[in-house]
Order: sequence, then structure tokens, then C-alpha cells
Amino acid sequence: MLDNRRVAPYFPPAYYLAMTGIAFRDRVIEAMAQQGLSKAELSRKSKVPYHALDKFLKREGATTSSENATSLANALGIKVDDDREYEELRKLFYQLSEEQRKFLLASARGLAD
Repeated sequence: MLDNRRVAPYFPPAYYLAMTGIAFRDRVIEAMAQQGLSKAELSRKSKVPYHALDKFLKREGATTSSENATSLANALGIKVDDDREYEELRKLFYQLSEEQRKFLLASARGLAD
């Protein structure tokens, strides 16, 4: 089985919302509880400003920047995105024509800049 992260260019987790599985916000909350971390402690550990972290954690369906998501994931030892998303993206990607794939990749690159 091909790993789409090698086949297709990097799709950034900017403004992450879960397509399947458990949302990143919920996984952050769960990891904080398991590790006994407060918002202030996680803010210091991840270097994500407290106000940004607080805003992200307070609202269901909240989003955050890719930089903050990566910092939080690294501090908590979790992944930014669920592997099921990569599998879904890989399946969808290969259902597209070559022209559609090129368009999708160009669009994703544009969004990432």
C-alpha cells in the first residue's frame, strides 16, 4: 500500500477540522487530561499563546493555525491529524483524473502559502 504522504505533496493541517474520527481539539483535551496538564502548563510547554489555546479549547468545532496545531501536538505527543484522514484522502485522490489531481495539488499549494 502506498503512503500518500510520499505520493502527493504535503497537505497542511491548517485550520484543522476532523473529516473522520475524533477532532484534533477533542484529542488535545483528552491528552491534557491524561497528562494532568492545565491550559497554562500546555501553553508554556507548547509556546502557543494562552489566549489562542483558551479560545481553541473553549468552543466545539474550533480551529487553530497549522503552527499552533503542530506545537500542541508535539508538546502532547499526539498527531495533528488522524491516519484515517490520510487513507480517505488517498482513496479520493486516486479516484480523480490526472488533470483533476494536478488542479487539486495546485490548489492545495496555493492554500498553504
